[in-house]
Amino acid sequence: MRKLNPNLFAVIIAVSLFLSCTKNKTTPVISASQPTSEVSTGYNNLTIEDVIYANNKNWLDDYQDLDLDVYLPTPAKTAQKFPLVLFIHGGGFTSGDKSTSKADCQILALNGFTVASINYRVGWSSPADQTSATYRALQDAHAALRFLVANADEYSIDTRWIFVEGPSAGAITTLNMAYLPQDSADVYYRSASNRLGPLYSAGNDLTNTYVIRGVASLWGSLVSPYLITKKTYVPTIFFHGEEDNIIPWDEGNFYNDPDFPVTYGSKSLYDYIDAHHKAAVAHIDPKGNHGIYDSDFNQTNVACFFNSIMNGNPQKGIYYTEVPNCE
Repeated sequence: MRKLNPNLFAVIIAVSLFLSCTKNKTTPVISASQPTSEVSTGYNNLTIEDVIYANNKNWLDDYQDLDLDVYLPTPAKTAQKFPLVLFIHGGGFTSGDKSTSKADCQILALNGFTVASINYRVGWSSPADQTSATYRALQDAHAALRFLVANADEYSIDTRWIFVEGPSAGAITTLNMAYLPQDSADVYYRSASNRLGPLYSAGNDLTNTYVIRGVASLWGSLVSPYLITKKTYVPTIFFHGEEDNIIPWDEGNFYNDPDFPVTYGSKSLYDYIDAHHKAAVAHIDPKGNHGIYDSDFNQTNVACFFNSIMNGNPQKGIYYTEVPNCE
């Protein structure tokens, strides 16, 4: 394994700039979603849409409202509490929207989780500012968790059990949430940290604390496996295709291009966790590219993995060619 130069930043996931416009939000809309073709099992439970959780400056230096959708496991509000999954969409830190994660969130809700899918600040002003977009996303994800913990009763959240999940750029963000505390961010994202401020107080004034109990990374990576320490480790489930030409499934350069930074994908992170006798699951598709399997398979197995954590016996193992970790 190559020694990582901490001055190499690992998030260059896009080839064009994206114009992120400030949204004007009104009172949150509460609706009972109807089943869609995206989810074979159907979904008619309560969805609470467009809830503003933070406000912060985007890459255009304009203040932007940040919102989220909440998917509940029940068709009406209830006093019952459910474990929380914070879902972070992909899009290369240049684009994307929480609506693209609808099918995944509905399946998780049907499996007994309160799910919050967030919008976060996307876009960057120049190639030199690409890592700032990654740092902004991480700030926003932490702001969303503070908001959700502060409003746990409103959204039927059991704050003892908080999980994070995302694909691609969302996976990088979820892994960073677990494994990149402020002191590490100050090293790997020094410029962004100096300019954008702390990770844990941006976007809103809430001070609620929380513990992330598990991570689901769908074709994501970290700047270094050595960020996974005895102090930061949490059980993690990975999904990745060996033919991924954007984020390497093992160790390699973004886009398989030596001009881009080295990063560490699902296989190398799984191997590192497994070598230290900790719980992790990896789903590897030998013929898969950037994105493998379907929402039903992925989210059913994520839900099973998260449940194994709550049951005190987190699953372990590596699986190939769409073999489930859930019996």
